Amino acid sequence: MWVVSFFVSYLALALIIPTCWALAPVWRRARHSRRVDCPGSAHVAMVDLDPWYAVRMSALGNPELRVKDCSRWPERSRCGQDCLVSLRTQ
Repeated sequence: MWVVSFFVSYLALALIIPTCWALAPVWRRARHSRRVDCPGSAHVAMVDLDPWYAVRMSALGNPELRVKDCSRWPERSRCGQDCLVSLRTQ
């Protein structure tokens, strides 16, 4: 029975380690604050991205980002996050 457990553990690690290795740069890029131009108000804003959301979406093949915090919030908290369009092209 321990042979089966060892084999399953080995296969799991063989899948998990390369996946984490490939997604680590996505997490590193998304965890820093960014300076963006707010298209709704034409002001500069500092945004914090959600790194775990970026990793999940990247793992699914979708390079989508989501703002976790913004210096223009709470007065503009219902914005469409159009400032992220410039970040996706970088």
